[in-house]
Amino acid sequence: MAKKTSKVWIPFLIYAIVYFLIAVVLKRQDIAWLNLELFSLVLSVSLLIKHHFPGKNGIILSSFVTVIYLISRIYTFNVFSLLHAAGLFLSAAASCRVFEIYPEDSLKWIRGRNWKNAALSLLIGTGTGLLLGFVNYLLMRGSNPRAEEDVLKAFITSMDPATMEEISCRTVFYAFCLAGIGGKLTGKFQKFTGWFMMTVPHILPHISADFSHGILSMLLSWLIMLILYVLIFGIAFVFLQKKRDIVSAMTAHGIVDFIRFMLFGVPH
Repeated sequence: MAKKTSKVWIPFLIYAIVYFLIAVVLKRQDIAWLNLELFSLVLSVSLLIKHHFPGKNGIILSSFVTVIYLISRIYTFNVFSLLHAAGLFLSAAASCRVFEIYPEDSLKWIRGRNWKNAALSLLIGTGTGLLLGFVNYLLMRGSNPRAEEDVLKAFITSMDPATMEEISCRTVFYAFCLAGIGGKLTGKFQKFTGWFMMTVPHILPHISADFSHGILSMLLSWLIMLILYVLIFGIAFVFLQKKRDIVSAMTAHGIVDFIRFMLFGVPH
């Protein structure tokens, strides 16, 4: 068991060390995001090299979510959008392939095969997104000025985190765990590893380090922020992916950011 889980934890430790060097030493949050994207790309490519591309349905699904992402970049499209889209496609394809090989403990893209189940996933995602969006509004309103509402731009742009972050920063991490551990997460530590890898790597770039009040104070505030992000946002999206399906998590994530973009403006 230890040997199997080490295949997952050693790459994460490398990622975490690089993150701390970037966030703490260089103080470059933008590069911290690039570090996560590169880590996700390495995981995706390694899975595809080992297990190859998925079947026809997996390719179609991966292409579909990639198109949604490209639509979300209409207002900010550039050459990097194409690179991000390629990374998203590889993440989705790698996840699909792993779930084909290990169906027993895989995540469901959408639970069930009829419109009622699909509607229920959208309903669950919408309800969760509205609740978390309201919580996020309460957390942001004190330190962020209100922006002029642009509903269409906010909606289109919100499809970016709904696809990129949920698939490239979460789903493929679980696929990497599933493949590394051998197709089934058994025992408390293996299950903890799956939840951890779906939550913490994605949250780390959200947290900045401030040395103005000393190292101890910085570490304490950083740890508190990490725990808050995990409890308020990370666990909710992971729970949806694990217990319902990926579509419900994408819906919830998109709505949270739609509310944020609409009230506080779309980031540039």
